[in-house]
Amino acid sequence: MIPSMRAYASFSALAFACLCTGSSVVADEDTAAFDRTPRECVQLHNVARTDILDDQTIVFYMRGNKVAYRNYLPRKCPGLKRWDRFAYNVTAGRLCNIDVITVLEQWGTRFEPGFTCQLGDFHPLSPGDIESLKEEKQGGPRPDSVRTRPAKVRREEPAAPIEPVEEAVPPPAQE
Repeated sequence: MIPSMRAYASFSALAFACLCTGSSVVADEDTAAFDRTPRECVQLHNVARTDILDDQTIVFYMRGNKVAYRNYLPRKCPGLKRWDRFAYNVTAGRLCNIDVITVLEQWGTRFEPGFTCQLGDFHPLSPGDIESLKEEKQGGPRPDSVRTRPAKVRREEPAAPIEPVEEAVPPPAQE
């Protein structure tokens, strides 16, 4: 094969491979759906902050990317929302659905342990879900609320009034 032809063939094969690789990446990004599969654990070093929504729901916001997990506790944890803080002991740097949290109640200047409750699975929240939570926290609509708008009613012209029809009443019978 002529050297210039060999270089052209190599370049063409390389360009074709790059084009195919690039297009498959774009196709994968377009078709990739948000994975809502619950997780059993989260890495503690990735947790940026938590938000306690009620006595049964905690949102764990992760560092860096816009990822958060909503944890539904299997049962209500009395005082969780009221005291708005909890503690936990973990091993291996992970917080899992088999771990327990303890509500920290404040009495004066010290914290005392309150109820201890088991965590549930960590459900991923999409960026849209996170925005809905922020809106809800600021007093906006809940994510499960029904959004409505006023209906436009077409007014029809009133029909001509209907004139009453007098019924023929037979004269009284004479005997």
